[in-house]
Amino acid sequence: SDLVPEFQALWTAAQRRPDRQQRGEVKLTRDGGERTLLVRIAAERLAGELLGFVVTFDDVTELLSAQRAAAWADVARRIAHEIKNPLTPIQLSAERLKRKYQGEVTSDPETFAACTDTIVRQVEDIGRMVDEFSSFARMPQPSIGRENLSNLIREVVVLERSRASDIAIELNLPEGDMMLRCDRRQVSRALTNILKNAAESIESRLVREQADDGTSAPGRIAVSVADGRGQGGDESVAVVIEDNGVGLPEAGRERLTEPYVTTRTKGTGLGLAIVRKIMEDHQGGLRLEDRPGGGARITLVFRDMEETANDGEKDPMKVATGLGLG
Repeated sequence: SDLVPEFQALWTAAQRRPDRQQRGEVKLTRDGGERTLLVRIAAERLAGELLGFVVTFDDVTELLSAQRAAAWADVARRIAHEIKNPLTPIQLSAERLKRKYQGEVTSDPETFAACTDTIVRQVEDIGRMVDEFSSFARMPQPSIGRENLSNLIREVVVLERSRASDIAIELNLPEGDMMLRCDRRQVSRALTNILKNAAESIESRLVREQADDGTSAPGRIAVSVADGRGQGGDESVAVVIEDNGVGLPEAGRERLTEPYVTTRTKGTGLGLAIVRKIMEDHQGGLRLEDRPGGGARITLVFRDMEETANDGEKDPMKVATGLGLG
């Protein structure tokens, strides 16, 4: 217990009742990350004499994470089904009310128009949220083909530049085409989610700094690629996205890729969960790190996969685990 103080409660119980095996989950925090261990302590006896105790433990962090993801996928599927059905009639009714009665409401037409517009806008927001629920719950298995990763990244960056025109997005790609066997649509979505998170993180920093002293550094996102294939390394391609936003939280960082875990008031908590799922399906990796000087550094690690024509739905109970965050 001196070496691992977190075991103290189980150790004390084992000493008090050596006739019983003690078992429990222990959260261990080391190097800024939290792991969950399943600990067992049992007495070792010889001829009725207590010789000592045997301590065994298993790291169940990834297992618990996979169980939570599977449970949340089921919840998301049910929520999407129950909420989506009434959305369309609500929106159509509000739009019809506006078209039919806008010219007839004379006492307060501005309020009437504002209220009907609010209904339509909020329904659209809920619809987008439901779409995210559905996407997470029913993520199809990747359909692998030979794709030009360089062009794919350029396309995603162009779209993000148009969406966040006040943020400078720098692109540093190797010369020539960079071919990779992957699911083009899913990889594009993973990159889009990361860039969107980076832009929102920068916007949060700018708002905070403007409120503090009225000055702030311009927003910046840098996208770079390192191709280690054929160079005696781990035969992987790493896409690194850095931003100078608010950075990653100190507490709970290891759970940021779990469903519905978010640091934003309006976030659904599914962006990084979807990225993690895509990277797992591509037998790759996802690393979340602090950027030197402030902000975040997100690394997507890809490995070439076999080409398939499989476009079935993925069973959430078979989600791979072991995705590193360090």
